[in-house]
Amino acid sequence: MLTSQETLPNQSQLNKMKFRNAKPEDAAGIAAVLKECYNISTIEEGIEVFRSEIQKQYHFIVAEDNDKIIGLTTWQMHGLPKHMLCELDRIAVLPEFRGKGVAKGLFDALIKFADEEYQKDGLSLRKVYLLTHADNKRAHAFYQKMGMSHETTLKNHFYADKDEWVFSRFF
Repeated sequence: MLTSQETLPNQSQLNKMKFRNAKPEDAAGIAAVLKECYNISTIEEGIEVFRSEIQKQYHFIVAEDNDKIIGLTTWQMHGLPKHMLCELDRIAVLPEFRGKGVAKGLFDALIKFADEEYQKDGLSLRKVYLLTHADNKRAHAFYQKMGMSHETTLKNHFYADKDEWVFSRFF
């Protein structure tokens, strides 16, 4: 697993890539990734999403290359600490950095950082899970490469005509 400041091995295209917990001053860089990858209209809206989710106890991890935020992942402890569950909320990578190991690095950092949070209570991460659109085949393939399995399908979960798949991985 990676440390919060470790350079990704064997990634010559990504010079000095780092994974770390986000800081308040990262808001504009995070907003730029959210705007590019999600239904976010403006940088200002992305900054508000970041600030709002931090207030809701979401954890943001950023991927940096040459001091530029090129990707992010968000996660949240689910339930009580004794449940040892982590919900992966999102992974987003700027298009020009896709296919270069950034998402895998973010996933690995999330597992490490979430486990460190549980270790503060003398526990360890037991399970990570996420929801993704049933028709998002690219995401399904990625999560399966990360060792996750399709656990169940939630019918009409977020939208009346769109199912969600739950993927999970136990440790």
